[in-house]
Amino acid sequence: MNSYKFLAFLTFFLSTCCLSPSNAQNSCHTANEIIYSDTVDALHYDIHLTGIDMTSKILTGYTTVMLKPKVAGLDKIRLELVRLAVDSVFVNDLKINEFTHQDPFLTIPIAPVFGTSDTINVRVYYRGQPFVDPSGWGGFHFAGDYAFNLGVGFDAIPHNLGKAWFPCIDDFRDRALYDVYITVPSGKTAISGGLLKEVIDNGNNTSTWHWRTNFSLPTYLISASIGNYSLISDVYNGMNGPVPITYYCRPSDTSRVEGTFIHMKDIMQVFETHFGPYPLERVGFTATANGAMEHAANVSYPYSGWNGNTSMEWWYAHELSHMWFGDAITCASAEDMWLNEGWAVWCESLVFEYLYGKEVAKEYLRLKLKEVILQTHIKDGGYFAVYGIPQTITYGNTVYEKGCQVTHTLRHYLGDELFFNGVKAYLEEFAYKPASTCDLRDFLSSHTGVDLEDFFNAWVFAPGFLNFSVNYMQVEPGSQGFDATVSVRQRLHEAPDYANSNHLELTFIGPQWQRFTDTIIFSGPNGQKTFRVPFEPIDVIADLDEKISDAALSYDAVIRTADEQDFKDTYCKVITTEVTDSAWVRVTHNWVGPEAPVTPIPGMMLSDARYWKVEGIFPGSYKAKGKFFYNKNTLDKNLLSGTIDSLLILYRKDGLSEWQGVRFTKMASNAIGYITVDSLAKGEYTLAVYDKSYGFSEPGKSGDYRMNLYPNPSDGHCMVDIDAPFRVELGIYDSLGRQMQKVPFEAGEHLYRWNKVPQGKGIYYFRLFTPAGNELVSRKMVFK
Repeated sequence: MNSYKFLAFLTFFLSTCCLSPSNAQNSCHTANEIIYSDTVDALHYDIHLTGIDMTSKILTGYTTVMLKPKVAGLDKIRLELVRLAVDSVFVNDLKINEFTHQDPFLTIPIAPVFGTSDTINVRVYYRGQPFVDPSGWGGFHFAGDYAFNLGVGFDAIPHNLGKAWFPCIDDFRDRALYDVYITVPSGKTAISGGLLKEVIDNGNNTSTWHWRTNFSLPTYLISASIGNYSLISDVYNGMNGPVPITYYCRPSDTSRVEGTFIHMKDIMQVFETHFGPYPLERVGFTATANGAMEHAANVSYPYSGWNGNTSMEWWYAHELSHMWFGDAITCASAEDMWLNEGWAVWCESLVFEYLYGKEVAKEYLRLKLKEVILQTHIKDGGYFAVYGIPQTITYGNTVYEKGCQVTHTLRHYLGDELFFNGVKAYLEEFAYKPASTCDLRDFLSSHTGVDLEDFFNAWVFAPGFLNFSVNYMQVEPGSQGFDATVSVRQRLHEAPDYANSNHLELTFIGPQWQRFTDTIIFSGPNGQKTFRVPFEPIDVIADLDEKISDAALSYDAVIRTADEQDFKDTYCKVITTEVTDSAWVRVTHNWVGPEAPVTPIPGMMLSDARYWKVEGIFPGSYKAKGKFFYNKNTLDKNLLSGTIDSLLILYRKDGLSEWQGVRFTKMASNAIGYITVDSLAKGEYTLAVYDKSYGFSEPGKSGDYRMNLYPNPSDGHCMVDIDAPFRVELGIYDSLGRQMQKVPFEAGEHLYRWNKVPQGKGIYYFRLFTPAGNELVSRKMVFK
């Protein structure tokens, strides 16, 4: 069949077989996408830029591309060249006059037809003002006395912009070798990827710089930079031998190169240790007005990055990591871009881990997770999976920042040994090839022996976030140590389904600050496991080392003095009022609503968006207050849609306990402020509002005493929540004033259950008295 019929067949096949809804999630194909490189392969490009007019911003040149058909009967060739005008076309040195150029497609008829054993050389002469992406980023730029390309456009779809400066097969999958010849006025420098083969003096006050790649690349990764550059050279002794390093910068920036790239060799060592030998001919960074762009062996690095200090080293570490993730292996489609950009952002944290320590890396990832949870859905216009994202936001926060968090979680899902060994093998297996998300999943599953289908379904192919926490712990003495039964739960934040095969690390804490860590594997919303712990645990923490990037932000601190401390990013402050021995406090802000009360409380509505969990080691002498932040306009807009006069905070010890009111004070602001809990305890806290018409009394408003009844009305039982600074007595009376029961309570907080049977339906009165018989609080209760 001819090429037109083949493409028509391919379109039908993809749309009916590979791209049906049942297969779309796991196919790693893009709907209706036709890849021209499936029919013809570019083997080699000779790119000649013969004229670069900085004044008129005109580019003149010609390119010869060597092609090999992948299908029989090829009777036309289609290249891409955007905006530049085509002067003439030759096929195997025969001039072709019948070509058409309907921007960006250059279609060239060929006769006789070619088969799969043939090789075709197409030479195209062209000139004009080059294309620049509407975003102002990608394309071919003129900036003063400098000119350079950036290989992708944010707004251009498809994003590839090799076609902005030479005719090519411009997609992520097709890879070729390159010889780049750039003619410039004497005194100017021209830089590209690969190695510099020669600089030819043309004898007419011009010189031609000839660069050659030894490794195949897609078109968007080859580069050209022209201007007045100074070169500072270095060498890195890599795993496979010396690797040249070139820094081409503006002459005014030469003094800043050493300070800017002081850790370059350290970062190279980090990457080689974890990913394998450096995969290209040289490490190259070239200063450009815009960037940064991971052109192979010749990163276009913006002027602002050459600042003489390490404040921007995350930036060049990101671009350097692309030599492995993006250049040596290229994502198979724009929908797979998280394999390039998400992994590169994660590599920033890996560099910080080995340059500055794990705590610095943890903080770096925590800040990015906060941005993902709070901002990514706003910036990208919704919640998206990292794979298959619309091409309008290929280069958005989901791909970069959430992709980083998914990679971080995958690392710890497998564990460092399996993960890094698997990644090295993956990089070797797909070296100088395109790879899809499914390629990564399937290869790592096979290589590590860990089935990653459930992980990818939940973390890669689905939008939103998961949330993991401990529900409760029950401890009993065992024959050796203690048996701790732990119930865990999974909640969802804008995610469609619960994840399966979850790996959740649990750390048991002892009174002498001992730690014991083990893992529970579970599927669905709940899991339970009994652990043998070598000491009696007083608490158990889920994901203490933050190895899972779920919908939660935590902060912990050792507290030795009475003071107020901000628990960063948790919207909580802890005011320590008394401490004679060190305390360890951990606060987690969960970006999911709390579990609903086991017994619904009429008139009470809990937050649907967030709750706090307080954990740690609280010695007997430790006393503190907790300040919990509320914001009617953002964080709590659903809960506080009306007045906040009824705003309160509820507490429960764990998932086996009922929510109850606690004594608090709150700021007078009707929009933003803090609720301060008088006595901070380990457990869960959530904001709530109540309807006063149900008779629910706000804690802290009855002098120094509190008594709450719920549910009210009730058809079964009543929970009595009491908080008193001194000993009190509870009296319960029927509608005729007859005393039904009298119960004493010592000073402190108490939760008491009273059943209506055998008393029956009706109205009852609950009264709180001092030991001397003075009435403090009275509440009415209705049993139906």
